[in-house]
Amino acid sequence: MFNSDVDSLTDSGFNETQESSYLPFTSVFKPNCIELLPRACGRSTVLSLLVERLAREERIAREHAEEIVRGLLVREIHGSTAIGKGIAFPHLRTPYVNNFVGAIGISAVGFQFGETVEPTRLVFLTLSPWDSREMHTEFLGRLMTLSQNRMMNFQLLHTTNEKEVYDYLVELDRHF
Repeated sequence: MFNSDVDSLTDSGFNETQESSYLPFTSVFKPNCIELLPRACGRSTVLSLLVERLAREERIAREHAEEIVRGLLVREIHGSTAIGKGIAFPHLRTPYVNNFVGAIGISAVGFQFGETVEPTRLVFLTLSPWDSREMHTEFLGRLMTLSQNRMMNFQLLHTTNEKEVYDYLVELDRHF
């Protein structure tokens, strides 16, 4: 079933060329930075939990965690990163990271993240270096392209644990 998903992404114009700026999903989203979210939570709680996970796993400096959460919340005020379809892509370019880092939040029941009608069940939080605008945009574009594939959305939204999500990212990296 995964191969047909790959074919449909290729047919829809997804760029399979791995240039020097290519950034594998698994280099950003590490298995220890995937969080099962509590039932009752909102946007600020989710962002705090995911940033805390990054700090706990030493992907960001703990002393910058609070400022990063504030930056993410300000970014959300300017425009929600919840795209609908149960997925949100909060992101921030910041001087507090030297490499792209990310965390994923999984909610079994979903929660209100932005102004979308349906609840958000998957959150892909991405932090990128301040001076990496082009790569930041390219990486978010790849995430958005994947989120527009119905079969991949279905499969991602029906993952129930950290290992399933990470295994799915590994599989995507093999094909892209």
